[in-house]
Amino acid sequence: MTKLADVHPLPDGIDQAHVLPVAGWRRHASPLGLVIFTIVLALALFGVMGRERTWAASGGGVGLHVHGPEVIRNGEFFELRITVRADEPVDELVIGVEESLWEDVTVNTMIPAAADEASENGEARFTFAELAAGDELLLKIDLQVNPDIIAGNEGAVTVYDGDEELTSADLTITVLP
Repeated sequence: MTKLADVHPLPDGIDQAHVLPVAGWRRHASPLGLVIFTIVLALALFGVMGRERTWAASGGGVGLHVHGPEVIRNGEFFELRITVRADEPVDELVIGVEESLWEDVTVNTMIPAAADEASENGEARFTFAELAAGDELLLKIDLQVNPDIIAGNEGAVTVYDGDEELTSADLTITVLP
């Protein structure tokens, strides 16, 4: 049998043992990659890698529902849906989001757009038109978790009628690496 080294000279540091076919266990791919992939897939199926939740509060003649991720991964895009239902008329609907909830989070889109935006008392406040009894406002906010968040954010979403607080919901969003 002719050796490869006899036909073509091998580079420095490479000998005949390096070019022979591998036999036994080493010739197959390691099953470790498949095992790790299966574990990650199982964790995702059971909601460990990301989980959504709805926080609710009511009072002052309004109901508040905030739907978004409770557990999310770093760098992901997500949607926060804030629904305000008026049981009594609201003259000037204002939604306040505590700044600590959005720390190191990029806000991409907000639909519908607020008539006025302000920063007061550690909150981003968004002013909308009046809300008649029985009406509902759905505010959809598209966000992205910035890479420098460690552990997550906490904060409140508060509904106001002008400057008067009507109700509030405390949110906690856990951010995994």
